[in-house]
Amino acid sequence: MAKIYSAVKLPDTAVKIIKDQNIELDMHDELTTPEQDQIIEKIKDADGLISGVNVQVPAEVIKAGDSLKVIANVGSGFNNIDAEEANKQGIAITNTPVHDSVASTAELAVTLMLALSRHVLPGHDIAVKNEFNGWQVMGYLGGHQVVDKTLAIVGFGQIGQYIGKLAQAFNMKLLYVDLEEKETDITAEKVSLEEALKEADYVITQVNYNETSHHLFGKKEFEQMKETTYFINTARGGVVDESALVDALKNKQIQAAALDVHEEEPHINEELAKLDNVILTPHIGNDTYEARNAMAETAADQAVKALQDEQLDYQVNK
Repeated sequence: MAKIYSAVKLPDTAVKIIKDQNIELDMHDELTTPEQDQIIEKIKDADGLISGVNVQVPAEVIKAGDSLKVIANVGSGFNNIDAEEANKQGIAITNTPVHDSVASTAELAVTLMLALSRHVLPGHDIAVKNEFNGWQVMGYLGGHQVVDKTLAIVGFGQIGQYIGKLAQAFNMKLLYVDLEEKETDITAEKVSLEEALKEADYVITQVNYNETSHHLFGKKEFEQMKETTYFINTARGGVVDESALVDALKNKQIQAAALDVHEEEPHINEELAKLDNVILTPHIGNDTYEARNAMAETAADQAVKALQDEQLDYQVNK
């Protein structure tokens, strides 16, 4: 009987996909990340591995899986897997760029943009402390509307384009930065990163994380932004030099920032956490029932197909 080891806890719907095909499932049945030694031991007799963006799959782990045919990653990114070693071993890698994940991440990016711009957290704080003294014409918190403003989306893939689609409802001028010209029904102008940063009122980064995008946003980039710019990162933590971001916020080079992903994840930058012009969330971009269930089901489906020698839908290392 074929066997799959899942290093992540799966919902019942994903478990059913595997067991309905008479494939043995050995699952890490806790909401924690297993140690590398444990993963190595578990995959020694496994034909498939289901991982997640929280699970590191380096060469040492891959080499331990003598029978591995597939690594099915729950997440659209797959930089947690040593693709070079997987290629050497002839192991397929799949991801889960499903619609619900794309939509949920885009929703959060726009939510953070609005929450920053409209000072939702300071307003909530005033309300729960019962410090609201009544409406006054000059009693505003100093927020800004996003309607009619300019949004720069850095990384115009599926999620970036969906962010643009949602932002159209606010009549925003859309700029995008990407290596390629994108065919889309969204009215958006492709510009250089420097041009985008100089013009944008809001910057949302949604780039893939790799060697070239590491610290894509650092001291130079924050200096290029306007003092009124709001910066949002819903991509990967390593895209941003958080030390440079702290300095930019303290020196009022930019207005405010929101981060859903973190450079030393799961550790949260303590200096950022102390600032009152920052919103921090714990990597919840696609943390919705709809998205996570669909992602897990897709990963299970891809693992099953690989073990049954069927065509894979989301192989990333062809």
